[in-house]
Amino acid sequence: MHRIAKSAALAALLVAAACGGEEGSTSPAVGADGQAAAAAEFSGNLNVSATDIAMGSTITVTERATNLIGSQVGPIIIGIRRLGFDVVSAQKPRTGICRIAGSATCNFVELAPEETQAYTLTLSPIAPGSYTIQGWTTSSYVPGGFSGSATVTVH
Repeated sequence: MHRIAKSAALAALLVAAACGGEEGSTSPAVGADGQAAAAAEFSGNLNVSATDIAMGSTITVTERATNLIGSQVGPIIIGIRRLGFDVVSAQKPRTGICRIAGSATCNFVELAPEETQAYTLTLSPIAPGSYTIQGWTTSSYVPGGFSGSATVTVH
C-alpha cells in the first residue's frame, strides 16, 4: 500500500511540473533561459499598419499565431482589443471560430506543424485621441502566451 501512495504522490508531482509548478499552480512553466515553456511551442505577434492616422482613414491590425514545432499545438486563442475603433472588415484565419465584440477573438482547435494563421481587422477611428490596441496569443493547453500593444494617435 505504501508503494501505491508513493507512486500516486510522484505522479502528482510530475503532473504539477508538466503543468508549470506546484500542484494547483496556474503560473506558466519557465525554462532555464527564463522564457515560458510556450515559447518553444508557439508564438504570437501584433502588427499595426500605422500609428498616426487622420479621422476618416483606416488602419490594418493583424495578430498572428505560429506553431514552432513539428506536431500539432492547440487549442490556441488569438485576440485584438480595439477600443476606440469600429471594425470596417475582418479577415479570419483559415480555420477557427471568430467573434467581434469589445475584443475580436479567434479560437483554433489546433495549429498544424509549423503553421501560421492570422486574424486581420481593418479599423476606422471613432474620435480623435490616443488609443492602445492590444493583441494576444494564448493557449489553455500550453502554459504562457504572448501579447503586444501599439499606441495609435488619431488626428
